Amino acid sequence: MDTRGQAAQPPARPTRLMTMAALAVAELLLVILAYQVMASIECRQTEIEVACRALRSMTARGLAVMTVMALYFWLRPTGYRALAERAIAHPGHHIWMLVHLVGLAFIFLPLVLFGAAEISRAFTPTLILLTTGGLLTATGAIFWVTPLGVWRNWMRNDSYLLPLALLTGFLVPDFADLMRPLWEWSTLSSLTFFLVFLVLTLTGFDVGVHPPTYEIGVEGFWVQIASQCSGVEGIALITIFMGFYAILMRPELRQKRFWLILFPLAVLASWLFNILRITILIVIGARVSPEHALNGFHSYAGWLMFTALALLIVLIAHRAQWLHRNPLPNHPTAAIRHDTLAAKIVPFIVMMLSGVFVSAFWPDPEAGYPVRAALMALPLLIFLPALRDLWQRPSFEAALVGLVIGGIWIVTAPEQKLPEAEAPTLFWIATRLLGTILLVPIIEELFFRGYLLRRLHRDSLIWAVVAVAVSSLLFGLMHDRFLAGTLAGVAFGLLYLRRSETSDAITAHIVANATIALAALLTAKWALI
Repeated sequence: MDTRGQAAQPPARPTRLMTMAALAVAELLLVILAYQVMASIECRQTEIEVACRALRSMTARGLAVMTVMALYFWLRPTGYRALAERAIAHPGHHIWMLVHLVGLAFIFLPLVLFGAAEISRAFTPTLILLTTGGLLTATGAIFWVTPLGVWRNWMRNDSYLLPLALLTGFLVPDFADLMRPLWEWSTLSSLTFFLVFLVLTLTGFDVGVHPPTYEIGVEGFWVQIASQCSGVEGIALITIFMGFYAILMRPELRQKRFWLILFPLAVLASWLFNILRITILIVIGARVSPEHALNGFHSYAGWLMFTALALLIVLIAHRAQWLHRNPLPNHPTAAIRHDTLAAKIVPFIVMMLSGVFVSAFWPDPEAGYPVRAALMALPLLIFLPALRDLWQRPSFEAALVGLVIGGIWIVTAPEQKLPEAEAPTLFWIATRLLGTILLVPIIEELFFRGYLLRRLHRDSLIWAVVAVAVSSLLFGLMHDRFLAGTLAGVAFGLLYLRRSETSDAITAHIVANATIALAALLTAKWALI
């Protein structure tokens, strides 16, 4: 099978396969935010510590599985087209979407039942709900795309490569554990210890060290650099992703150059990257929050960083002509900027990732909002041509509905007694207003109304109700005030259905948020936004 771009065009989009892929990414990021930021489960406080640690590894496994799937469909467009065409011709029953949503509700139910603060003490029922929800969510997603028989036929024609690759991705944490003995070298720990010390010293920190135990500290925050800090997880990710790439590109790839030159350089880059990660962890623990450094940044941000590095190395390998027997075709990027489907999905994924990123580096994520605003603005600028194609002149009613929603949100806001804090800077206020009034409304409406509601809607009243209900409930989950957010989502959804124009929903959302932001600006009650 040819692993490069083909002349044939992909099937008409959006497809169920693309829809479920986008939902899976968004849902995984919501789970990370919910259970590793809002309600971090402390396994030592649970009655089943081993099961708890296995459960916590599921986010890393899910991230690895989705990355493997993205690489597969990127490198094998013919495989994607074959599956997408089958899904179009033989879509799964709609009941499977209901199964998927029920499973998603089970996943978030522990937060409602036990609360973020007490969830570790109610771990057994939480484990049951999360396990049941995960199985239902995955089963519903798979069979909603297309029935089991179609999946089986497609996988048989593709030599079952994708399920084997996904299984490998799922087992990445286990491979890392198996590889750890290979990296338990005292020399490696000593060198890592010395380089972390050197980087901290060169950046102006007063560093304390205890060489016999490889302990290093700054301003009272100490960590031990032992074999488990060797960065073996990053090495495992790079090895698996590079191996997957080598298998998919085996007819064209110069394997000796790939493994004897690029792979050692990739391992070296991962090790140096791990030194930077440990350095940042120590700085966060010393200057920001020790608990945040160990339970937040160390637990899941490292996996995100190593995954990004592994993907970067694969991209470099794909672009390096000296690694390939024949020149790879240049894929024009101009068409991507006009892709309206990508414009509806990618900014939302970036927004979710920005929340995870900011939560990893700031104990109070609001303090990092300027960085988050910059990350959200980037995909909107990239897809500006597609956004221009989507934009239509909004109706006057859209602005009026937004004004009403904003007023109701302000009037019904609960009284919140917040601890005294420093007054925000003008820069923070400016970026917060930019994000609240412009960036967030555009991104959320493109995804929830322009993509999700439109994808679920059929030419019947019952499907219109289902589409509005599902998109509004998921929209409500994005907000601290679930009921108010859900009702606002219903209003935006009805506006969209009125003319099938995303611009109406965007305008209403912008006006609502601008009204709320004005109230926050006048009263200095930033909790409103």
